[in-house]
Amino acid sequence: HPGAAGRDRHRGLAVAVAAPVASSAFSRKTHGTAATFDLVLSLAMSDPTTEPRSGGAGGNHTIVFAFDKPVTGGTASVTSGAATAGIPAFDGNEVIVPLAAVTNQQHVTVTLTDVTAADGGTGGSAAVQIGFLLGDISRNRVVTVSDLAQVNAQIAQPVTAANFLADVNANGTLTVADKGIANTQITKALPSSPLPTPRVTTLNSTLSGPWGLAFLPDGRMLV
Repeated sequence: HPGAAGRDRHRGLAVAVAAPVASSAFSRKTHGTAATFDLVLSLAMSDPTTEPRSGGAGGNHTIVFAFDKPVTGGTASVTSGAATAGIPAFDGNEVIVPLAAVTNQQHVTVTLTDVTAADGGTGGSAAVQIGFLLGDISRNRVVTVSDLAQVNAQIAQPVTAANFLADVNANGTLTVADKGIANTQITKALPSSPLPTPRVTTLNSTLSGPWGLAFLPDGRMLV
């Protein structure tokens, strides 16, 4: 029977479930009663996105990684910069990482390792580098009068998806307080982005003898 022969040829081969893969990342903040807004972060380590909103007295920020499938576990750490990563939370396809003690005018790299998926996939990882520069509304890595003008133009306007970065203190209202914060930051700039430390991922350290690895059409691996 052709079907039986096909099964015999594949007998003894283990089909591995693909590791979860990060598709995007965000810096998430709740702006008072206005709404929660996500700033999309670049996953290119050589071109980090700048977060211009305040983390408050505690330097608190939230970094969110979105994966290609639901995730259930993983470890978060700060691998460069001055910040502390809290215990990550898992919500559907998202890994939500709280940061504390983030200081201004620096780059921070947040790294995820050992990310596991609901379908049994393991070994997922991701990293994102963020520039934290209070008041840099234009996100060009230096605060200028242009940033001040952008905040000034939004004063008394409702906070929306189009102007939420001008709500520098993230309190849900656009006022002269936001303008005042930006004004104190003029001429401040981010340092050059540091190169990330290369990561090496071991797929399996227990296999011996000749073996091969192939990817199936649905993304799973055949070992």
